[in-house]
Amino acid sequence: MRLSFAKPLLLLVALLLLSAVSHAATIPTKAPRHLLDLKNSSLGALLLPTDVAPGKSGQVYVVDSGNSRIAVFNRNGNATTTFGAPGSGRGELRDPIGIGIDQNGRVYIADAGNKRIQVFSADGKFRFGFPVKGETGLVKPIDVAVAKNGNIYVTGNTNHMLMVFNKSGKFLKQWGGEGTSEGQFRYPGTLVIQNGLIYIVDVLNTRVQVFTLSGKYRFDVGEWGVGPGQMFRPKGIALDKQGRAYVTDSYMDLVQVFNKSYQFVYVLGNAGKPQKFTAPAGLAIDASNRMYVTEMLSHKVSVYSLP
Repeated sequence: MRLSFAKPLLLLVALLLLSAVSHAATIPTKAPRHLLDLKNSSLGALLLPTDVAPGKSGQVYVVDSGNSRIAVFNRNGNATTTFGAPGSGRGELRDPIGIGIDQNGRVYIADAGNKRIQVFSADGKFRFGFPVKGETGLVKPIDVAVAKNGNIYVTGNTNHMLMVFNKSGKFLKQWGGEGTSEGQFRYPGTLVIQNGLIYIVDVLNTRVQVFTLSGKYRFDVGEWGVGPGQMFRPKGIALDKQGRAYVTDSYMDLVQVFNKSYQFVYVLGNAGKPQKFTAPAGLAIDASNRMYVTEMLSHKVSVYSLP
């Protein structure tokens, strides 16, 4: 059963559940190795970063949402450039949230405040954009991912849908709708495409739903709660080379890990103690097993080598 409560009551429930968990068993943990933090872009400090994506040539793109721009870093953590600026013109952004990279290295931005997707070259030059318009009008996009065939998948905040567009931005189909049943969403957020499947963080239903690219429901990851394998406010998801899924929880301030059968295996942490992040949101894992976690309220992206 999936419920939504006021935060004081949620906190009380969380404390009671955590107490029960702590007395029942030690939480399994594995410790990542901290490498560096990304804090300052070429134009100044990051402000409320929401998502991150490794590029095809070693770049790291950070959605610097509070500054309505994209900050770019090299693999060593040095700021190289930024693109985008506050506004509603071509190449301008208003409260961007999510980011995706296609097979050619192009950068797709969920320009939430302008209710559109904007596409840039790997070096930040504007290419094209299109309004996020489903079957019932303009929608605020939260995240974007691109399949190998070029189709563009977008989560919609106000219509509780997953929308699909072709490579030119023409609307093709949508699925979901507000609800708690399989295939329905309550505020779908981050999404990732891997191995022919699409993983969608279903925020208020406290789960990750997995579908084929054609929209056939496959299974859930996680459930409501604060125990191992449970979720309270999931925000980001990424998969590593072994097929393990990493999910951030912005209420419990941690990252949980599920194996390729989507069963809980451990929390990132040490000696049974979860590692605390500060309002973790989007995250990404590159080909060398580096994990990038956006910590919104610390205004940084933390970079780790995974165990």
